[in-house]
Amino acid sequence: MICKIGFRHGMLRLLLFAVIVNCQLSIVNCKAQSLSLDEAISHAQDSTIIAFQSRQEYNYHTLHYDEFLALRKPQLNLRVAPNYYRLLSDLSRDYVYLRNYDNLSAAASVTLSQKMLNWGGEAYIGSQAVWSEYFSSKSNEARQFVAAPLLVGYRQTLLGYNPYRWEKAVQDQRLKAARQQHQYDMNSIAEEVTRRFFRLVCCQGQVDMYRRNLQTADTLYAIAREKASILMVTMAELRSLELQRVNAANALAIARTAEEDARTRLASFLRLDGDRLATLHLQFPQEPKAIMLTAAEAVGLALANSPACQHLIAELTESRHQEQKARKEQGVNVSLDVNVGMQQVDNVVGRAIRDQRLYALGAVTFSVPLIDHGAARSRHAAAQAWVEREESALDEAARKLSEDVATTLHNINTYRQLLERTTQAVAMADEVFHLNAENYANGLCDINTYTLAQNRRDEAYNQYLSALEKYWTTYYHLQTLTGTN
Repeated sequence: MICKIGFRHGMLRLLLFAVIVNCQLSIVNCKAQSLSLDEAISHAQDSTIIAFQSRQEYNYHTLHYDEFLALRKPQLNLRVAPNYYRLLSDLSRDYVYLRNYDNLSAAASVTLSQKMLNWGGEAYIGSQAVWSEYFSSKSNEARQFVAAPLLVGYRQTLLGYNPYRWEKAVQDQRLKAARQQHQYDMNSIAEEVTRRFFRLVCCQGQVDMYRRNLQTADTLYAIAREKASILMVTMAELRSLELQRVNAANALAIARTAEEDARTRLASFLRLDGDRLATLHLQFPQEPKAIMLTAAEAVGLALANSPACQHLIAELTESRHQEQKARKEQGVNVSLDVNVGMQQVDNVVGRAIRDQRLYALGAVTFSVPLIDHGAARSRHAAAQAWVEREESALDEAARKLSEDVATTLHNINTYRQLLERTTQAVAMADEVFHLNAENYANGLCDINTYTLAQNRRDEAYNQYLSALEKYWTTYYHLQTLTGTN
């Protein structure tokens, strides 16, 4: 009987050693193919629909800005306008200016124009020619040519107001906002990949843990049945081990369902086949990355890189533009259009071109709202109110962003410390579990002590997985806010 009991204890030690070795091998789980977190992020930033839409939106704003800059350079335009009209009058009234006639005309002009960015007007130089001819059975009007080989002029709709400076400021800010939006979108993709990646990592870790528990429960139940045959365990202990085995199997089934769901979500976002992703081993940085930013530095970077704040700054600049325009329009509005050149009118095209005469035209328009029932004043007050509204919106966005950055920075430091502590707890829990497993094999402790050690190891491992997921998702959220890599 003593030999038989010694043989049973030897079998128990051997089985428990096999379980412990299998647990360690399942943790390593090394495979030939792997997918790192950086590779997953890079793949998502290249292939996801969100990344494609973000790049196209940024290209749109870039090309729109290129168009804006091109229109501020000298513009050369050719304009040709043929025209025909027929005048029908009362045939019973014999007045010369009421008789019927047809008119066919054509005008052509070539104009080189340049926006005067420092003044707010437009200078132009060009030439034009006009041909017109009247047709009527009773008319004797000759054809007519107007030739202006050279004209130089300048026009400005509102003196003292320069819209080009405001347009440049607004367009520069909109392009900056578009650039920041694209970078924010890329960082948001990285954050979402990290969230789904570590959800799958945690689910796989739980599957491995519950698989180890099921293997341990199967081994303990088999050993208990052998012990029961020689009356070394009670029926209550055997039934407890059987229940533990059933619970471990159920927990493993639930964990596998969660793992499949997490794998499907990650594969869908990365546009990968789920079966292919199932063959890949997920790799991630084992050590937390150091955060070298102070709270003030992080808030400053977030404010400078926030697309929401940049868009609001663009809207605020545009509202200030409209406020200045409305303020200028309250008083005397002065517009200017002057040009000088050479021109001649004749019914023979040769003389119209040859016999040129110098001319000068000038138009200065004054417009004063004498009685407008307060329309100009109300328009300016409305523009001022909108400026104040945009300023308050920007202040509120900055406040919320600063709060988010401060909270995220605090959380990442907290989760970093928690990750370090849970890593130590996992090592301690494994050591305690192995000691209790050996004690149970030697008959130095009962099944309850062994189960308690196993539960504590599971709890420590779950806390480690939770801290791991929270740290890395918070880390990439901070990168999204600050625009750092």
